[in-house]
Amino acid sequence: MPTERKDVRFPMWRKKMDASMFDHKCTLIPHWVMDNVFGIREVFPRSSRKDPRSEVEIEYRHPDGRVTRHRGWVTTTKFEKGRNDVMRLFIDEGVIENLQTDYKMTYLRAVEKRHRGWNSPTAESEIPFWEFLDIEYNAEDCSFIFVPHYIQEPVGLDRFTHLNLT
Repeated sequence: MPTERKDVRFPMWRKKMDASMFDHKCTLIPHWVMDNVFGIREVFPRSSRKDPRSEVEIEYRHPDGRVTRHRGWVTTTKFEKGRNDVMRLFIDEGVIENLQTDYKMTYLRAVEKRHRGWNSPTAESEIPFWEFLDIEYNAEDCSFIFVPHYIQEPVGLDRFTHLNLT
């Protein structure tokens, strides 16, 4: 666990946490991030997670100061001319567990969304709040660093019917 890297800053994307991290175990990397922030369009052109060149390390920096390392994959789905390619950052179960622990409200809203059959805009409208995850990219070793940035403490739990609080 190299502590000397703790204060090093890399290009960073502040991502609003949403259900995709829990439901799909990935996040889409917007074009402006892949091109103008991380510069990774040409680094990850492969479409399969099975291709070893798609595998990356994810360093998760916990709020309590611990650092854990996990597997991730970056894939690009290429489309015919006229359509934008889609790049995704997939995360392993360890990252999912960390996100569920640190982003309790976003996780509860994702569960509630499934429970009520809502789409994401409805869930975010019915249970409004924002949480953010800083995702940094280290080009030297093609790794990603997840740093919880803004976490909402659990509030308004009566809005979550799947919890059966009555």
